[in-house]
Amino acid sequence: MSRFISAVFAVLAGVASAVAQDSCSDPCPRGILEEIADGYCENHRWPYPYSCFDQQAVRDPFVIMVQNGWRRQNLLADYHFLEKTGQLNESGQTAIRRMVNEVTPQHRMIYVRRALTTEETAARVAAAQQYAAKVALDGNVPPIAETNVRPAGYPAGWPPDRKGAVSRTFGVSVPKEMYLPDTDKQSGGGGKQ
Repeated sequence: MSRFISAVFAVLAGVASAVAQDSCSDPCPRGILEEIADGYCENHRWPYPYSCFDQQAVRDPFVIMVQNGWRRQNLLADYHFLEKTGQLNESGQTAIRRMVNEVTPQHRMIYVRRALTTEETAARVAAAQQYAAKVALDGNVPPIAETNVRPAGYPAGWPPDRKGAVSRTFGVSVPKEMYLPDTDKQSGGGGKQ
């Protein structure tokens, strides 16, 4: 046991002399025990300094998803405007009233889907701006931006019109008379209603 203790002291003496010889390069020399304590603390909290970047990389897409969700939620699409004129219809007016007065302030922004022509797009933006200024209860009109985001819904051509093959096939497959269970408890069976 005494040999082990003497070996530890010899190692510590060698390290201390090495630190003492290197003290000229460091204006504030540190002791060996402070270096060991720093190493212990760094090893003790090991994953933390290195996992922060990974955690941030995982959280960043969610921030983008929330922003895209609010953009889609505050979108004035083609069906909110009258064709060719760019004026708001009743649905568009209701949407603007909700965006201006009910949406939380940090998400208050109106996105207007671009039309086929720049004139119609400008008319849409102007109509949205005028109506938002008219209905804002607190007087704060949110910014309005043009966007190419499509409204949520079905891809082009779906659902088909009522004359389409899918609707026709579905209509043929519906039975003319449906059999439901009897509501009369005495009969005990199913029958035609």
